[in-house]
Order: sequence, then structure tokens, then C-alpha cells
Amino acid sequence: MGADSLTKTILCAKTPELIETVIADRKPEQSQTEPHSFPSTSESPASDHPLSESTLSGAQFEKVLQTCKTVTHEADADRKLKEIGSATPILPSEIGTDFNFKRGIVWKNVIGFLMLHLCGWVGLHLAFWRYCDYRTTIYTLWLMYASGQGVTMGAHRLWSHRAFKAKLWLRIILLWMHTLAGQNCLYVWVRDHRQHHKFSDTDADPHNANRGFFFSHIGWLLSRKHPKVIEYGKKIDMSDLEADPLIMFQKNHYKLLYTIFALFGPTAIPVYFWGEKPLYALFVAFFFRTVLSLNATWSVNSAAHMFGTRPYDKTMWPVENMFVSFVAVGEGWHNYHHAFPWDYRASEYGTPLNLTGTLIDLLAKFGAVYDRKTATTNMVKNRVMRTGDKSHHTYGTDEGRSAFTTLWNIWKHPSNPSYNSIHTPKPKILQSDGYALIPDELKQAERDEELLSKENEELMRRQQEEESRTTEANQIYTKLSKYIKEQQQTVPATVEDFLLQSNNNSDKTALQQGKAALNVVDCNDNALVKRKLASQH
Repeated sequence: MGADSLTKTILCAKTPELIETVIADRKPEQSQTEPHSFPSTSESPASDHPLSESTLSGAQFEKVLQTCKTVTHEADADRKLKEIGSATPILPSEIGTDFNFKRGIVWKNVIGFLMLHLCGWVGLHLAFWRYCDYRTTIYTLWLMYASGQGVTMGAHRLWSHRAFKAKLWLRIILLWMHTLAGQNCLYVWVRDHRQHHKFSDTDADPHNANRGFFFSHIGWLLSRKHPKVIEYGKKIDMSDLEADPLIMFQKNHYKLLYTIFALFGPTAIPVYFWGEKPLYALFVAFFFRTVLSLNATWSVNSAAHMFGTRPYDKTMWPVENMFVSFVAVGEGWHNYHHAFPWDYRASEYGTPLNLTGTLIDLLAKFGAVYDRKTATTNMVKNRVMRTGDKSHHTYGTDEGRSAFTTLWNIWKHPSNPSYNSIHTPKPKILQSDGYALIPDELKQAERDEELLSKENEELMRRQQEEESRTTEANQIYTKLSKYIKEQQQTVPATVEDFLLQSNNNSDKTALQQGKAALNVVDCNDNALVKRKLASQH
């Protein structure tokens, strides 16, 4: 998930092998008798290979190490090898985030998205200031929901994660609704999303959240792709989509299909059926709808990776965000989704605020959807107790549930967009195999129900022991506090009685009783009362 801000200082993983090779090739007689000199800067290893590459071939390493074979002393050899290592990029198995990397801006995209948002802003005013027919506004909101389902239910849960199966007629409708959304062809959408899950929040992630809110929201579309995105995008398995003729048809004819179903169709219907002005229909049913739908989808990449809690895996950036779930019809329970991406509900219970999950369940009753995949109870419990941030509603703790903050410390409810955990994961290096996209890619230990059950029992036992120790300590603390309060209430009253008695009666016996009463208070109070008695006497 994470990053390594010092990638250029990490030695190549093959450096130990190189050291052994150099030492083995070194001749003893040379090291003692022959003087040597180092190669010039123009022959240095840094100039023998491009820094943009992730790996070096055996021939390249051999060429680089030729400069080390004539080194005289061990110290010089170590220094030379460090120079080689520092100039060698990290291997693909060590994907992180190079914060020194500078992206090139794609200005045509910047201008295009700027104009799109300006037109969408105009459409917003036309829709809600009653310039256009109210039926156009209602129709646009319906289109927004339909296109949203094409993305969340179709592109995301059905085709990206294969979380369930659908009948042919439903797949055709979902493919049409995805075309209506205008978020690139399905093939590219799925490839980018699978890559996002596999190498989440690293340089191989198209919208790496480590680079900030703006980049993960829209900036990744305004700049050139990181070389790691290109390299690892070619390794994503897309054979299932390539075998689907419907998806490949949409991919090959996407521009034409987009023009017909996303632009002309939605604009023509209000004009033809209830006489809407063509310009109003264009700005409301196309520009306004497109901008709002895009930002709702982008919020899953940005806000749902930054503002919320992590009850299932605190090492990941994705969070549980109720506000995003509202605007993205159920896609904001993102920490759960990244922990169990093949679960068709994309959340532990499917509700609340998960209209997509509810619709899938409804379609399943009519047989249009079948073979729905979910994470088992043991898998969820095990993950929560093993890697969660203790904020889970069932398996968490009161301390973990209260470990959050909000803007200005008000409206302390998960629906607050600024509701955020006080715990932030640290950037780290991600191994080359990435995260599991389907259950078959999980380790056996995470799929074996018997092992999970035993591990859950052990985790529960440890949690109960910890809770019992905490309860016992709290009971002792409560009893001690109660005892101290009782002493503070009774002892001063006794002293006060004797003080009054000593003032009213100068008898020596009363004074002696007063002195005896002072023995029940602590040393500080004893000394204070004694001084008061002496002054009054």
C-alpha cells in the first residue's frame, strides 16, 4: 500500500549476489601488487542503463560490475558497489511511491475537463433554478442513477471483481448503462480498477492516494501515467473480458456508442417528448449529469481513501466513509471492499446506504443474478481482530470507536464528510504479487475455515483476557476512588467537630480528644490542622 520516499537509496535486491561475484573474481595477486584506477564518469554504471527501468538484465549487470573487478581494497570495493546500488532502480517486487517523481501535465485534458465542469455548472443552474422543465431535471436524476448502476453494479462488482453472475439480458442493460455514464470503455475501466486493487496506493496504482486528494480525485487524469502504471497495467489478466464479444464490441466502437447513447439520446428525449429547449437539454441532461456522475465516482478514489475509519485493515489507506456511500450508491464502505473485494455487497452487511447491494439482492430473487460471493463470518472476524483499528461496531473497543476527529470538533457522526480516524497508515513497500482480487488468490491460511475458526477462538480468548484484566483494574480503581472520597468526606467533618469543641470548651480533655482525631488524616492535613489548633489556643 505504501510508499518509499527514498527509492534511489535502496540497494538493488541482487546486490548481495553481485558482491559475492566481485569477491570471487578478485585475484589475490592483483590486490597486492598491481595498481588500478577507476573508470571515468562517462563509463559509470548510472550511464549504462536508464533509471526509468525497474530491472536490469544479466548482461547489463555484468557490464556494470566490470568496473569492480580491478578494485584494490575491500573498502574501495564496498564503496564502488554502493555507488552501483544507489544508481540501480528498485526491483518490481519492491513497489512503493517515489515522492520525488515529477509528472508531466497533459494540457489538453486540463482544458477539456475545465470546460466540462464549467458547462456542468451552467447545467446545475438551469436544472435547479427552474429555467428548464421540471421533467428534464427529474429525467436527468434518473439517468444519473441508471448510469451509476452501470458503473457500480456492472463495471465494478460484476466485471471487475466477478462478485456475482448475471443473465445475458441484464449484462446487456448494464453495458448500455455503463456507456451512458461516459467513463471510458468498460475494458479500460476494469483494467484500471483491477490494477488499483492489485497495487493499491503505490506508483503502480493509476490514482495513488499517497499523492494527495487532488491527484487521486482528478489529477491522475490530467497528467501522464507513471511508468509503473504502464508496466504493471500490461500484467493485469483481462482474458475473461477479451473472451466476451459484447465487451469487445463496446471497446472497438466506444466513441460511436458514446456519441449515440451518452450524448444524442439523453439530449433528444426531453426535446422530443415534452418540448424542452435543445440547449437546456444539452446542458442539463448531458453536461450536468456527466460532471456530477464523474465526481461521485472520483470521490471513491479520493475521499474514501482518506476520511473515515479502518475497522477491517488499518494498514490500508481505504476507509469506511458514509458520505461517499450516499453519493456513490454504496461504494463508500471502502476499507471492507479492499479487504474483501470479491464480496458482491462491497460492505459487511450490504446496508445502510448501499442501493447497489439492495438492487442485486432484489434481482437475485427473480433469478437475474446468481452465484453471489461473500466473505464468511470467520474471515471477517479474523481480519477485524487481526488487522483492524478497533473501531468495528461488534469486535472493536470503546477506545477504538472514539478514536476519530471531525472538522472543528462538531457533528461527531460518520455521515460528516470530515469524520476521520486519528490513526493514519504509514507508507510501505508492496510486494510484486499485490493484493488478492479473487478468493483463489488468497493464501490457504485465509481460506481454510477450520484454521480461521481456531485463530478466531485464540483471538477471542486473548481479547477476553485483556478485557477481564481491564475490568479488574477498573473495579480496583473504582473501589479505591470511592474509599478516598469517603475518607475526604468523613475525616474533615470529624476534625471540624473537634475544632468547634475546642473553641467552645477550653477544657484540656477536649484538646486531647482533638489531637487524637487528627491522627486519622494524612500528614499534610495533620500538619495544617495542628497549626490551626495552635493558633486558636
